[in-house]
Amino acid sequence: MKQIKGKPVSPGITMGKALLFNSHQQQQIVFKEKIPKQAVETEIDRFNNAVKITKAQLKKIYKNLQKSMGKESALIIETQYLLVKEGNLINDIRKLISRESVRAEWAIKQIEKKYVDIFNKITDISFQERINDISDVLYRLLNNLKSNTNNIDADIENVILVATDIPPSISANLMSKGKILGLVLDEGGETSHTVILARTLEIPTILGAQNATELIANDDFLIVDGLNGEIIINPNKSFIAKALVKKEKYQVHKEGLKKIVKLADVTKDNHHFTLLGNIEMPFESDFLVSYGAKGIGLFRTEFLFTDPDIVFSLDQQYMIYKNIAQKFYPNPVVIRTFDVGRDKSYSYFNQEKELNPALGTMAVRLFLEETELFKIQIKAILRANEAGNVKLLFPMVTELEEIHTIKKIIHQCKVELLKEKKLPNKEIPVGIMIEIPGTVKIIKFLKDEIDFFSIGTNDLMQYLLAVDRNNSAVSYLYSPFHPAVVDILYEIRKTVTAIGKEVTVCGEMAGKTFTALMLMGMGYTSFSMSPLAIAEIKRIFTHIHYGYIKRIVKQITKLGSKSEIEEFLVETLLKKYPDLFIKPPDF
Repeated sequence: MKQIKGKPVSPGITMGKALLFNSHQQQQIVFKEKIPKQAVETEIDRFNNAVKITKAQLKKIYKNLQKSMGKESALIIETQYLLVKEGNLINDIRKLISRESVRAEWAIKQIEKKYVDIFNKITDISFQERINDISDVLYRLLNNLKSNTNNIDADIENVILVATDIPPSISANLMSKGKILGLVLDEGGETSHTVILARTLEIPTILGAQNATELIANDDFLIVDGLNGEIIINPNKSFIAKALVKKEKYQVHKEGLKKIVKLADVTKDNHHFTLLGNIEMPFESDFLVSYGAKGIGLFRTEFLFTDPDIVFSLDQQYMIYKNIAQKFYPNPVVIRTFDVGRDKSYSYFNQEKELNPALGTMAVRLFLEETELFKIQIKAILRANEAGNVKLLFPMVTELEEIHTIKKIIHQCKVELLKEKKLPNKEIPVGIMIEIPGTVKIIKFLKDEIDFFSIGTNDLMQYLLAVDRNNSAVSYLYSPFHPAVVDILYEIRKTVTAIGKEVTVCGEMAGKTFTALMLMGMGYTSFSMSPLAIAEIKRIFTHIHYGYIKRIVKQITKLGSKSEIEEFLVETLLKKYPDLFIKPPDF
């Protein structure tokens, strides 16, 4: 019996036999092989045949996923299908075969390298992971160029899949057929499509599992604890019995959370709050209502960049936004415009290498230069506001001049849509993200300029403390309990309240127990978070007294270190509510 640890990213407990997926095969070495000029046409025909097979495979997976999880869920595979059907990706490969007279395999690997280099410049981890879609498609093409290709989508028995990482199309296919009991991954990110699907289907998943692929063999019996991030390899009867009891307790806990979802959104002393959901992919919206969300507080739209055809299609964007808005009516849907930059390079933009892209041309700064692409998205969002519950949110705004320019562009978009008779007769609220310390200082001047605010606590903390939260060497400095973070959050809430505007906290702080309570004590009432966090935060909020929390949080402003603040807050709340913060039931 062995025990290994990892990061739990989809809760639950499962057990079963392991199946190793050899994702290293995608890193196969392909040598450059020149072909005669007269053989180029034949080679392109060979490549086109592989494209045809790949399209058929993806179409089948799409139908299975759509049948089992709905149309929105199948968008992941539809995006891949469109890459093969009509995207620039395939044409780039054909051109390279023709231009350099090389085998299709070499051309595929070269184009993959090109895209990997582009995506590796992205600082947003969740967006870096979109390269998995392109690599997945290209691997399929490589595999389908072989005459004796293995069927990587073959049916399997119910298993716990163990891999370095799993391509989205393969995981989607297997999950849609109900073949995967759990996932154990050496690599991958919390916002990868594979993990998002696993969360959606409530499949226990663990990332960063200490070389699990080397420690686990096919048919090993595993216990996967997606609550604590533990994997037990070939456990004894005692461990199995304990896991079964824990699994049953967790099921009872889940049923209890379902009851909590139905409770009124008020604290014990009748203080109202609102819990919204953050989503990255459209299909995630299907599950928000069941989690208890009262709308979408942040719809990140960067996923559209995985398909150039959607990015440049006003109609396709409009349909995506419209469907979600209709689904949540009358609750709000806050759509954030593309939060990308030159560090997130795409062929759509004029390439200019920047020495410090995190402080450079990104988000609104970029799109005030690339106004045509900017206007396509704004028009699509304006059109989607047919029911009047859509809000328009702009990231990375730092000055009043930017807001004036944004509003001029919005006005231009309205005029153009009005001429086409496609502008709904509904006003759309316009808001900005507060994620730069300097922006906090201009809030008092925005009473007549902005309708609402959203606080991106992740970036706000990063810029305020000068800490890259993804850099393990300095991540210990990245703390929501730092006195400067506490002070600036208090300042934002007071200033926004003074000008009579709404403010929502949509960073990670909103979905973590003690930081969410700290925010409530500061006077915040609107929180947007990961769908999985909503029920648990509601459980906490409905069992505490706002008046008490407010008094406690006020006291932390007198403390001068993050450790003092955290210790005081945690110890005081545990003393007042001793049973509330014990993870029920004993996990």
